[in-house]
Amino acid sequence: MPPQDDLGSLERARERLYKADAPKTERSGIRPEEQSGVPHAWQERLLARIPHEERHVRVAGLFFIAAVLFFFFALIVAGYLFIFGGNAVSVDKVSIDVQGPTTISGGDTVPLSLIITNRNSATLQDATLEIDYPPGTRDASNLNQAEPNYTEKLGNIGSGASVTRTVKAVMFGNAGQSVSFPISLSYGVQGSNSTFVKKATYSLTISTTPLQVSVDTLSETVSGKPITFALTVRSNASVPLANVVLQGDFPFGFSVVSSSIPMTGSSFLLGTLSPGATKNITLVGMLSGQDREQRVFHFTVGTASGPTSSALAVNYMTQDATVAIAAPFIDTALSINGDTGTTSVIPAGAVQNVNVRYTNTLDTSVQNATVSISISGTAVDYNSIRTTSGFYRSSDHTVVFSQDTDPSLAELAPGASGVGAFSFATLPANPYGASPNVQFSVSVSGTRVGQANVPEQVAASMTRTVRVATVMSISGYATHTTGPFGNSGPVPPMADQATTYTVVLSAKDGGSPVAGGTITTTLPSYVTYMDKTSGTGTFTYNPASHLLTWNTGDLLQGGSAQGAFQVSLTPSTSQRGMAPQLTSALSFSGFDRYAGVPVKASAEAVTTETIRDPGYVPGSGQVQ
Repeated sequence: MPPQDDLGSLERARERLYKADAPKTERSGIRPEEQSGVPHAWQERLLARIPHEERHVRVAGLFFIAAVLFFFFALIVAGYLFIFGGNAVSVDKVSIDVQGPTTISGGDTVPLSLIITNRNSATLQDATLEIDYPPGTRDASNLNQAEPNYTEKLGNIGSGASVTRTVKAVMFGNAGQSVSFPISLSYGVQGSNSTFVKKATYSLTISTTPLQVSVDTLSETVSGKPITFALTVRSNASVPLANVVLQGDFPFGFSVVSSSIPMTGSSFLLGTLSPGATKNITLVGMLSGQDREQRVFHFTVGTASGPTSSALAVNYMTQDATVAIAAPFIDTALSINGDTGTTSVIPAGAVQNVNVRYTNTLDTSVQNATVSISISGTAVDYNSIRTTSGFYRSSDHTVVFSQDTDPSLAELAPGASGVGAFSFATLPANPYGASPNVQFSVSVSGTRVGQANVPEQVAASMTRTVRVATVMSISGYATHTTGPFGNSGPVPPMADQATTYTVVLSAKDGGSPVAGGTITTTLPSYVTYMDKTSGTGTFTYNPASHLLTWNTGDLLQGGSAQGAFQVSLTPSTSQRGMAPQLTSALSFSGFDRYAGVPVKASAEAVTTETIRDPGYVPGSGQVQ
């Protein structure tokens, strides 16, 4: 195979074209003089083009060199301005460096060192330093003095000058709380009316507090149901703390029922707490409100200025507790003698019939439901309590309805209801001299399928107080030999002869105060009113109607009144062998201030039988 030529045809043609001694090839159709002119014209054009291209390259190079020089000049100017600055004043050239702890214990003194530096070329005039402290900050030299902020006029700060200040304050707050100090420096400069402000912020974290309070309670409760708060106050201080006070800020609708430590207003005075000591407080109250409402309780612990003061001089921390109000799990309704009102009044000395209706308002069943009604009050005859569908527990005066007495309570379906009934008698008179009442405390409990954030054991409760109308007792009797008046005439009385008697009336309040008490009676036609009276109250007599009225006035709780008046009796022969009436039946009326109802009472007529006279013998009142 013949060897391949390394040069292609195109390369060989180019080589022949540019070869200086290449032989000229004669082409047909071209004259020799034309052949000699062609290469000369080409060479001229080539020589004319080469100088033009060299001039273009030279201009571009000059332009590039000028751009580089301008860049370096701008860089030098910028560097000078950056390093040496100009005459403009900028807050960026004012620095506030703060040095201090990043973590403290509540109640500790916080020392802060502030270094203010002016890097402007101009002087800062009338510089003022301001620090806004977090709420609860106290003066380091007097803990009873609040320290909301710090302000100091620093005057002028020259160019390149620094000012150092040290400030101290006592911080309080919750454990783990982060607090911030907004810091600002305001100043002016010569030739300007503007005020410049440089701002900075310093933050720190409170690790512990000298006094700590924790709150344990339900997150959800039923309106009108007792709710319990377990409060714990602990001292984290290294020294004893005196005059410790726990202050409660209760929401609308909350009322205190009881507390394990006596309260002063809404505060607990805890005295002195040693290092590491704790105080436990149990607070029970009633919270009323609408379904789905939320109430927030605030409990603040601190120290007071004195052992008997409940006002906090130093506030260490506040703990909040949020309680949601839910619809009753089991609704209850109580009726007394058929009355379901909240202002029922029942009579004294009578049997009372009580019904309690309970309804499951949940969308799930309640198992092992128990309904308990505790009975108390000054007007209850506990020996008279009876029930047919429940069990009366005499040890604590409680009527209990459960699955032991009513199988339907083993499982109370959604929307299901039931009724428990019992009876009791009120006392005829109040032996304690206090306002007569009966209190019913109804509680319903059971077990349901659990839901989030609410107890498995469900319960509902209600308390109702029923007032008992007071019992008034009145009486009247006649005397002849005793009493405030001197009497005359024969005893036994003689027909057609006048004998005078003293009639004594009395009224006794068996319970609550009575206003406007009056006793009325009429005198027979054969009895004459002598217009002599004695005792409390006032007597009035109407001769036309023979009506006698004794106004006893207001009777205090358990109080009494007594009055007397004189009459003259002239019996007829038709009354021989009889003990004539000196008055008709007695009638009392008044208004029970406690129960808010009218009060009435009555007594028999007064006769000539003077059983209160010394030496009285039966029959001495009969007409002869």
